[in-house]
Amino acid sequence: MTSQLNAHFENFPPPSPPAPRAARNAGLAATRLALQLYARVSPEKAGRMVHHMALKPSRLPMPSRYEYLLDTADSHTQLHHGSNTLPVYSWGEGPVVLGVHGWAGAGIQYGAWVEPLVQAGYRVVLFDAPAHGRAQGDSTNLFEMADVTAKVANSVGRVHGVVAHSMGCLAVARAIADGLQVSYLAMLAPPVSLAAVMDNLGRQLGLTPSVLAVHLQLMEERFGKTLWDRLDLQTLSPSLTHRGLIVIDNDDGSVSPEDSERVANSWEQAAVLRTEGLGHHRLLWSPMVIETVLRDLGRPVHTV
Repeated sequence: MTSQLNAHFENFPPPSPPAPRAARNAGLAATRLALQLYARVSPEKAGRMVHHMALKPSRLPMPSRYEYLLDTADSHTQLHHGSNTLPVYSWGEGPVVLGVHGWAGAGIQYGAWVEPLVQAGYRVVLFDAPAHGRAQGDSTNLFEMADVTAKVANSVGRVHGVVAHSMGCLAVARAIADGLQVSYLAMLAPPVSLAAVMDNLGRQLGLTPSVLAVHLQLMEERFGKTLWDRLDLQTLSPSLTHRGLIVIDNDDGSVSPEDSERVANSWEQAAVLRTEGLGHHRLLWSPMVIETVLRDLGRPVHTV
C-alpha cells in the first residue's frame, strides 16, 4: 500500500508549455482529419500510417527556457548508440540523479532541477534519447529508450536516483526489470502501460477500431506479442523494490490520473504526491514537486 503525502495543492503562473497550445491543437485537428479521410479509402493503409507516425516523436521546440544550462554543464559527452550520437550532460558532484524525459521531450526539461539538486550535493545527469532533443535519429521506441537509459547509467557510474516523466517511466521501469540498479525512483505522471497509451492515441486521433488494430498488429509483429506485458507498470511493479514517489496531477490531460493511481496501487514502496492545476508538463518545473523529491532523497552520504 502506498503512503500519502499531505501536500498543499499548487497553482502558480508557470513557464510556457513545450509548444503553443493553439498550434498543437491545430496540428492535431489536421492530423485527425487526414487520417479519418484516409481511413475511408483504406483502413489498412491508414493504420500503417499511424504506425509510422507513432514511432517518430516530435522534437521539443528549441531553444527552451533552460537552454543556457547546457553551456554551463560541468560535463558534456556524446554517447554512441547504434548509428546515432546522443548528448549527455552533467552538473555537480556526488551521487548521481538521472533525469529521463518522456516521449517527444528532452533532458533539458529538467532544467529547474539542476540547481536545487547540485546545491543539495548531487550530480545531475540529463540526456536526449534517440530522435529527441539534440540527439540524432528520426524514430525510436520505448525498448530502445530503456536500453539507452541503462547505457547512460553505466557510462556515469552507479545511479542513486532517477526522476522520470510520462512515458519515460515505462522506459525506466523496463530498464530496472532488465537489471538497472537504483536506490530511488520518482515517477511524474506515469501511464499505467503502453497499451493504455495506445488506447489514448486512438482517442486523440479519432481512430476507428479497425485502423487502430492495424497499428497494434504491426507493433506486435515488430516487438513480439509480449510487448504489452513488458511495458506495463503493474506487471513490472515486482521489480520496483526500492523507495519511490509517484506524482499525480488531477488536471493532467495527457495521462489519466486514474491510470497513474493504478501504478501507485501496485508499487508498494512508493509514496504519492497529488497536485492540481499543473497538468502534464508543469510537474517538471513545479517547486513543490522538486522540493518533495529532495526531501525524499535527503542529503547524500559521500563515501571515499
